[in-house]
Amino acid sequence: MPSETIIKTTCARDCYDACGIAVHTRDGSITKVIGDPEHPVSHGKLCGKCAIAYNGAWRDPALRLSSPLRRAGPKSEGKFVAISWDEALAEVSERFRQLVAQDNAHTILHTHYTGTVGVVNIAFPLRFFHRLGATEVDPDTVCNKAGHAALDLTFGTSVVGFDPRTARDSRCILIWGANPSHSAPHQDQRFIAEAAAAGTTIIVVDPIEHATAAASDMFLKLRPGTDAALGFAFLNVMKTNGLIDWEFVDAHVLGAKSLMETIDRTTPAVAEKLCGVPADLIEKAARAYAEGPSLLWLGQGVQRQTYGGNVFRVLSALVAFSGNVGRPGAGFLYLNGPDRRGIDMDTVAMPELARGETPSISHMDLAATLEQPELAKALVTWNSNPAASSPEQRRLRKA
Repeated sequence: MPSETIIKTTCARDCYDACGIAVHTRDGSITKVIGDPEHPVSHGKLCGKCAIAYNGAWRDPALRLSSPLRRAGPKSEGKFVAISWDEALAEVSERFRQLVAQDNAHTILHTHYTGTVGVVNIAFPLRFFHRLGATEVDPDTVCNKAGHAALDLTFGTSVVGFDPRTARDSRCILIWGANPSHSAPHQDQRFIAEAAAAGTTIIVVDPIEHATAAASDMFLKLRPGTDAALGFAFLNVMKTNGLIDWEFVDAHVLGAKSLMETIDRTTPAVAEKLCGVPADLIEKAARAYAEGPSLLWLGQGVQRQTYGGNVFRVLSALVAFSGNVGRPGAGFLYLNGPDRRGIDMDTVAMPELARGETPSISHMDLAATLEQPELAKALVTWNSNPAASSPEQRRLRKA
């Protein structure tokens, strides 16, 4: 009789749910991959992306590389021949040795990001590049750097957010520029749904009426790029209706007074003209949030706009002025970093291996840097695809 075994593990795709998965095998071969019914978050469900991929392309040997490939024609023609790992590693190491010997280690650029998220996959290769002295293309500069900078400036951290399990303690959840129904489906289907069923008001701010917005109690469909005006209108409603927590502000907030002039002139009526959101809906949503306790879920898309960092500073003021922090059912979330799970990333990446300061450039400067041979003599890409995601695509691909 064939022997069937179920191996339980964790999905390592690029999202925040870290779902439990159950891999069914028979005589050593995978027969199907499903959600782990005993997992406390996913409860046996996988998102559509992973349910399809794990039972399709990821297990199809015809769609996966089985050996390194060396280019066999002009660049961009996509002609490659298979070579051995020994050949590939020998060629790369010899080229790197030459650059190091010429004191040009800094001209080896490497781009990386989260890939499939696993801690070792994300960070372990940094040990090599730290020791090598290569130039890192700052990964967050292509994704969420502005939000991190703004929240670090305001709260001292951008990677310690509320625990989704505290949603049940909240009277209002304000989801600004995020779509948990798609990007965090299990958080949405469990924690947000449970809160909504218990009477928590769900408010969504987004230019697009996605599934999370459609299921909300209030949907503020603003014009793209007008988030800051809407945020100031919320603050105006809070001030006008005596909903600012002045005791908290006086004790913990610096710079509050410098915002008053802008708050006073950005009324819901003014915001309606700028944002396209009805003034009465702005009033109702702002009051619901300020009366709290409330959670603010900040989507990464919000800061991917001109002056996105300052938009995040305005939204941070909603948390501070309402005093929605440091108590059950209150707080904000951009993302929860590995330290929240007791993981010290420095033990994986070992920045102390660097012989000096680690060189770094922004993704905004990648194309221009690659155009200059004296600055870029080698490029290594891992866990990312700059030819699809980095700025100035035509210029970058040519470079």
